[in-house]
Amino acid sequence: MRNNYFTKTAFSILFSISLFTLKAQDTITVSDLETWTGLSIEKKLLNKKLSLNLTQEFRFDKNSSDLNMFFTEGSIDYKIINNMRLGLGYRFIRDNNDEGGFINEQRFNLDLKYNYKINRLKLSSRLRFQNKSEIRPSNAEDDYPIKKYRFRLKGNYNIKNWKFDPYLSSEIFLAKETCADYYIDEVIKKPGFQKVRFTIGTSYKTKKFVRLNMFYRIEQEFKNYSNVYNIPATYHILGLNFKISF
Repeated sequence: MRNNYFTKTAFSILFSISLFTLKAQDTITVSDLETWTGLSIEKKLLNKKLSLNLTQEFRFDKNSSDLNMFFTEGSIDYKIINNMRLGLGYRFIRDNNDEGGFINEQRFNLDLKYNYKINRLKLSSRLRFQNKSEIRPSNAEDDYPIKKYRFRLKGNYNIKNWKFDPYLSSEIFLAKETCADYYIDEVIKKPGFQKVRFTIGTSYKTKKFVRLNMFYRIEQEFKNYSNVYNIPATYHILGLNFKISF
């Protein structure tokens, strides 16, 4: 009975966040279909307490017809106590700014993760702080690092005798950004909630060390952080990536 209570509570939380995602939408006139593809390699050490990861990903926008960015990311996380892990990551990014071609950016992140398993249901949460900036001279006048806090709640369910285990997640972004405003044409600071993500997906273990992950994601901007002429946008994202673990 206790496990059933926790299971129902977990799904209620996920469902509530999903409704919040939909209610957060404003009048949307800007939308896009993106495709994210990638490959990641994971090496576990010290009886799986330590994990090393290397990821290469490509992201396409403008209805998946144009390469928006690609990046290489290295990360490490360590089990500090039962069910809790601490992670660090660095990402080198080639970002297409649609004006002068691709620019170089970098991102650092610090993660705190917590997992909890109830029978076949696995719940996981992640709190992330990240700092992203363009790679250029530090005294550049328009060098504005973007700092964000992110919280994600995810549920994976293992279906008996079924290889495509589903998962559901929601994530919210809190940003502290210095950027240019389209209307008043000046640099301002805009702290606040930036966007939310809702994801549904599945994973399939093709071989002993290889797993295929597929997902569909909706990313919704809040009005305060709209990127396209002060109009909040909705992004529909299709994802496909392979993960090799050993």
